Amino acid sequence: MFITSVGIDVGTTTSHMVFSRLHLVKQMSRSSKKFEITNREILYRGKIHLTPLIDQETINFEKLSEILHRDFQEAKIKKEEIDTGAVIVTGETAKKKNAEKIVSMLAVEAGKFVAATAGPNFESVIAAMGSGAVAKAKQLQKTIMNIDIGGGTSNIAVISPKGEIIDTACINVGGRLLVTEGKKNILVKYEKAAEITARDVGVELEIGKPLVTEDKQKIVQRLVEALLEVITKKVKISHTTANLMMTPLITFDGKVDYYSFSGGVAEYLYGKTTQTFNDIGLDVAKEIKKQIQNLKLALIEPSELIRATVIGAGQYSLQVSGATTLVTDDNVFPIRNIPVVVPYLPQEKPTKEEIKEAVELAFKRIDIPNGEAPVALAFHKTIGLSYERLKTFAQGIVSAVPNLLHSKIPLILVFNDDIGNSVGNVMRRETELKNNIISIDELALREGDYIDIGEPMADKQVVPVVVKTLIFEQ
Repeated sequence: MFITSVGIDVGTTTSHMVFSRLHLVKQMSRSSKKFEITNREILYRGKIHLTPLIDQETINFEKLSEILHRDFQEAKIKKEEIDTGAVIVTGETAKKKNAEKIVSMLAVEAGKFVAATAGPNFESVIAAMGSGAVAKAKQLQKTIMNIDIGGGTSNIAVISPKGEIIDTACINVGGRLLVTEGKKNILVKYEKAAEITARDVGVELEIGKPLVTEDKQKIVQRLVEALLEVITKKVKISHTTANLMMTPLITFDGKVDYYSFSGGVAEYLYGKTTQTFNDIGLDVAKEIKKQIQNLKLALIEPSELIRATVIGAGQYSLQVSGATTLVTDDNVFPIRNIPVVVPYLPQEKPTKEEIKEAVELAFKRIDIPNGEAPVALAFHKTIGLSYERLKTFAQGIVSAVPNLLHSKIPLILVFNDDIGNSVGNVMRRETELKNNIISIDELALREGDYIDIGEPMADKQVVPVVVKTLIFEQ
């Protein structure tokens, strides 16, 4: 089975999209016969566009929408043909006041199941995958740190020799933190990160005034020093570096064999382009190369640079459930931005009352009264396959969500183990809840994740799920 995916990246400097074809194959050797993505093919690489802004605080949705429709036409792909994908708002753009609204609107514009997502750790993961650094680490059996540098941020991912992403971080270092115009280099725009760094090196930024080369170089040098403090895992970081961090620092303390860079700044770093945009992208790349050489870090080039995030969004954001799921006919898809909570069951054979209490506490942790909005209840422990245990579990769950009995809001259950269909069927047979049940399995979710659930495919055997984190700065 083939599905068509789209990735859309709205970045600080540029916006672009990529269409991909994903091949889903049922793994008959597995006891669960789970569908897995076995091949990814890029169908069309969209042009790279400058991200349209109305002003420094507002993204221009109308122009973005025009870009989207043009790329669809040039790719000769219809919106109705899109099965899955992700809209990623990255870097400084995620801080714009209408960022959350923009991604939601673009998600509707782009297809029937496109996830509206943002968040620095999520970006680090998909950039590492889309750049090819994950595949490279596995191929070389070496630890690689991939740094995706865009206009506003650097998204960092540590990849193990097995091809597993074991740590992520993000810092406000990018190529478009300062923007000038004209031969006199008049400063027309600067971001908060540039202001923090300028203050540290004794430079005063003023819109409408020339930014002299010496002052610009001081800021660039300090920004790159902050980035290198983070990626070389310096024990004590500077106050400025701490203020530039968007996430906690990397905790991985092992050896990094190679460093790879992706993102727009990497195009300069690896000598792929000389085109500039009146910003500091080229200067940042030159300074990174200089400091990396001074520190004698081993540099490696990934297969994708500026398109790493958008390829990751379109090809790697999707997961599929096991083939033994239960989805009742009354569910309406897609369901977007569902928070994940993990009810902690107290023992191997919890009672109905203990299961009920665990679910109620899970709802309480996220401040959402049960029955008011969709929530995914994720279970990590094996519940057991005996009918009596499944019956106790189902009755305990339903007793904790009485508001769902006569509601259109679905009960969403997600299991690590291959028991989604069994739980759903027992629940319909042994409880008052007969409808609005989504019981899917073989997905590992963490509390704090958000998921989007798409329309079931392959005769309802497969449920497409995008796991992500939504982080919009208010």
